[in-house]
Amino acid sequence: GTLKISLPYSPTKTLSVKSILSAMNMDRFEKGPREILNPEIQKDLLVLEEQEGSVNFKFGVLFARDGQLTDDEMFSNETGSENFDKFLNLLGDTVALQGWAGYRGGLDTKNDTTGLQSIYTVYQGHELMFHVSTMLPYSKENKQQVERKRHIGNDIVTIVFQEGDDTSSSFKPSMIRSHFTRILHTDNGCQAN
Repeated sequence: GTLKISLPYSPTKTLSVKSILSAMNMDRFEKGPREILNPEIQKDLLVLEEQEGSVNFKFGVLFARDGQLTDDEMFSNETGSENFDKFLNLLGDTVALQGWAGYRGGLDTKNDTTGLQSIYTVYQGHELMFHVSTMLPYSKENKQQVERKRHIGNDIVTIVFQEGDDTSSSFKPSMIRSHFTRILHTDNGCQAN
C-alpha cells in the first residue's frame, strides 16, 4: 500500500534531512542520506506524488469497426454505431466541454480544440473523463489522427469497442501502438435481446 506522510511547513524554518527521516521512522541508515539537487528528479517525484494522490482518472475509448486491423483504421472512424452509443451511455453522461468545470482529463474546456463533447461520470467518489475516439477532432489530412492518438495513446487504460459478431479472434493488443497504455479491454457491444 501507499503511506502518505505530511510534514509541517514553515517559511522561516527548513526541515533537516534527519528530521524528515525521523518523521518517517527511518532514523538508522548504513550510509548517510544525500540530498538530490537534480531538478529533473525533483519534477519526476512531484509527478509521482500527484499521481499517487489522484482521485480522478482518464480512460480512452476506441471504436473499431468489424474487420479493422490497424490502429490507424480505428482512429480514423469519424462516427460510431448505435451499439457504440449505447455503450457510451453505460459509461457515463455526455457533457459539453465548453465551460466544463469538473475534471477535464486534459481536454480543452475553453477553445474546443479537443472536441465539443465527451463522456464523464463519478464512480465511488472518483471523477472519470473518457477520451472517446469519435468525439475527439478528426482530420482528413492526417491519416494517423495524431490528435486522437495524443490523448488515447497516453491513457493507461483504453477500452476498445469492437463492432461485429465474432470479435474474439480478430483483435490483438499489438494492433494498438502505444508506449504508455498498459491495460486494453475489448467489448463487442450491447447485444439486443
